[in-house]
Amino acid sequence: MAPKEPCAKYQYVLTSSGPKIVPVQDNVSKEEESPADYNAGGYLSVKINDVFKDGRYLVVRKLGYYPFSPLSTSSHPSRSWGHFSTVWLVHDTHQSRYSALKVVKSASRYADTARDEIKLLTKVSHANSAHPGRAYIVSFLDSFTHPGPANHICIVFEPLGENLLTLIERYKKKGVPQPLVKLITKQIILGLQYLHDECDLVHTDIKPENILISIPDVEAHILAELSVSPSPRSRQVGVPHPTRSRLGMTIPNRRPPLRERHVEIFDSQPLSSPSSRRGSIGASASSPSLHNHFLPAVPPHGSISSDPQTAPLINLRILSTPPTSVESADIPALSKMASIAVSDPPPQWNSEKLPDSHDSVTQPPASPLIQSHSLNDIPHIPIGPSLLSRTAPRRINSAASSQSAASSAACPPPQPSPSLPGYTPLTIKIADLGNATPTKQHYTEDIQTRQYRAPEAILGRRDWGTRADIWSVACVVFELLTAEYLFDPHGRGELFTKDDDHMAQIIELMGDFPLEAKMGGRYSIELFENTGALRYIKTLKPWPLCRVVVEKYLFSNAVAAGICAFLEPMLAVDQRERKEARDMIDHKWLHIKDEEWLSVGEW
Repeated sequence: MAPKEPCAKYQYVLTSSGPKIVPVQDNVSKEEESPADYNAGGYLSVKINDVFKDGRYLVVRKLGYYPFSPLSTSSHPSRSWGHFSTVWLVHDTHQSRYSALKVVKSASRYADTARDEIKLLTKVSHANSAHPGRAYIVSFLDSFTHPGPANHICIVFEPLGENLLTLIERYKKKGVPQPLVKLITKQIILGLQYLHDECDLVHTDIKPENILISIPDVEAHILAELSVSPSPRSRQVGVPHPTRSRLGMTIPNRRPPLRERHVEIFDSQPLSSPSSRRGSIGASASSPSLHNHFLPAVPPHGSISSDPQTAPLINLRILSTPPTSVESADIPALSKMASIAVSDPPPQWNSEKLPDSHDSVTQPPASPLIQSHSLNDIPHIPIGPSLLSRTAPRRINSAASSQSAASSAACPPPQPSPSLPGYTPLTIKIADLGNATPTKQHYTEDIQTRQYRAPEAILGRRDWGTRADIWSVACVVFELLTAEYLFDPHGRGELFTKDDDHMAQIIELMGDFPLEAKMGGRYSIELFENTGALRYIKTLKPWPLCRVVVEKYLFSNAVAAGICAFLEPMLAVDQRERKEARDMIDHKWLHIKDEEWLSVGEW
């Protein structure tokens, strides 16, 4: 996967084969949604200062546009639906707070998926609010339908910062420091235990893009960032007329030409994430409104106290992406402004029931084209090649030995006992529940993004469950530690497919697994022979996980042993042997010693 070049504007061109949108390259603008997606069934045209739901939500700026995941990276053509929503920072005039508004495309398939997501979000919001993992799931605030020429479902969430890919990019040379990885992993596992045990849901798409960094004292953070951010940049773009297709060929419409329509496309300005550097703007250890955003210290094997004491906090500062950095801003003025915001803290996010109303959006007169300085790209591409396909020893004829983890006992979920440090310099939220599904009644059998896909999903088995998420977590943890994918399969023409290479990489890393687990899937016969041998890849290059961690990534033997002791139970190829989230919460590798934070520095 290679980074896509930023695109400043589009040129509308009429050719003999029909209308085309040709991107014009520019170094100062970012790629945004396609103008063609503003045709019937596509996006709603949203502008700055538009208001939704009878004036309740005022649009401030565009945060981004998002795909169906894992559809955009799937090897199955039927799952390549592309992007389906734009997301906007809005001000909730009823609650006097900022929120994130997702506006879904109007086509029925996107609307149906959005309705399913709302049902799941409502279920998650109404489950056990006392569970500590609830704090690590994105807060669902509201939903409504915007009627017009087409109906667009809108979903309102709490505003969040950057995703973990940004953190990986920040540490792309040597990986994220282990204490931060442990802290993040603990929170992910707690959040998944909440989804698995309290909500009976499988997320099905755990990956760095879907894990976002929470922003303490988000109101002050947003106010400070808005005060130094450039004005939203937009451009008027012609919308091509829709074309018909037949047998894979695009056929231009022969009807009389319609009047050309234009749409205003805004550049995305995602919220920056807070940093651990001391000397924050409007956020300090003495800020009362920050205390609810940090977790108290909890004994490793104790239960959560009903009257926890507020733990020491680490100071925060605003870390903006260029050119919105506060380093060159008027610091005293910003501090004064943010202090005002802190003195009157916003309502805390909660899981109270929110009505699903059906209100309209009111559009003021179209805003003029906004000129501003450009924004730099925020990286969204994982770093590095596959560790197995690029750096392993030469292939040899060998049968890899099995390294399955011990089976986890079937027992009721124990009371969670998170062991987090006395202060929490980073808090994450698991987002994008649009692909979540009940554990037993699956909405679909095609799940997970390629690099994080569990063996049972690759095989097309129907008996997958919550352990599929655990496999993905292990892949994410490895990526945080190394800044490289654990698995990144590639097909080779007619020789073998990505699925073939994926299974080969898994066996090379974790060892062989029982024939019974290999069979029973839709694609089992395509991947394996009746004997259990891979059908198209006959030679393997075994490279066990601990050797990879030591030999390629140069971790010490002691550190590698701890990492592997944690990851291997989550990477058991036979899902029956794989651990559940509840089994991993108190793993000793997740325990962070106070002195470990000294090696973290700033993040």
